[in-house]
Amino acid sequence: MRYRLLGVVLLATIAVASVYAIYSVRTDASETAMPRMADGHPDLNGYWYRRLPPLTPVRKEGASIILDPDGPREDLPPSGNDDELLPGFPKYKPEYLGKMKELKDKQVQLDPAYTCHPPGVPRIGPPQRIVQTAREVAILYDDLNGNFFRLIPTDGREHRKFRPPNLPGLTDNLGIDPAPHGDSIGRWEGDTLVIDVKNLAEETWLGDGGMFHTADVHVIERLTRAGNTLTWEAIVEDPAVLAEPWKLKPRVMTLRTGDEIEEAAFCEDRDIPLKEDFSYHRNVR
Repeated sequence: MRYRLLGVVLLATIAVASVYAIYSVRTDASETAMPRMADGHPDLNGYWYRRLPPLTPVRKEGASIILDPDGPREDLPPSGNDDELLPGFPKYKPEYLGKMKELKDKQVQLDPAYTCHPPGVPRIGPPQRIVQTAREVAILYDDLNGNFFRLIPTDGREHRKFRPPNLPGLTDNLGIDPAPHGDSIGRWEGDTLVIDVKNLAEETWLGDGGMFHTADVHVIERLTRAGNTLTWEAIVEDPAVLAEPWKLKPRVMTLRTGDEIEEAAFCEDRDIPLKEDFSYHRNVR
């Protein structure tokens, strides 16, 4: 009887200890999973590793060098699915398929990214380095076309309509010019940072393969942190040319505390023969 009672007590003690241990682990994991700023919002600061550049996924199509999701790869994601690294492709209205195909076939002559122009949004891809404060978020990029940055206010302001009055009385009420990375404002939806992008320069492309857009394109990005990973999502709306909103495939980045963004290599325009060389096109976005 005594041994049976001791056994019951021992089992009860183990059960209580197990529950406490599980609760403690979950609590610690929860706290670790979501570092927060002083204002309570998730802390997105840091260097977020996106992926290695593709080593061999290119092929020639017409006069263009394009990424080839079916080509051999040496840097596949953990799932082994190469297609996860590509954003997908928007669905254009039938009357614009010809224009898209022409741009795609003549990409080496017409793509602004081939002549060192800023890539634009969402083509530049997910964040690489984030600097966050209570009133704004800065996103830094080490792109194959150079270093770029975006400043995204999160203090509730609306999209800009006018330039700053740098010369009072002379430059007041002048509209802002379209920009390659547009005009971005941010807002929090729960623990997700939503970035609203407008006023994108029409000359940029949404991605490889002739993905053109109009001046009225609208991009929504979403950044959600979970532990040491950050998920980037983007939706492109351009009703004038797209048959439906284009939802890019989400990208998941990993926080690297020991790495930092570097100065990009000098970008130089290439002659057509060099652009047609397989060694030229290595899209690391």
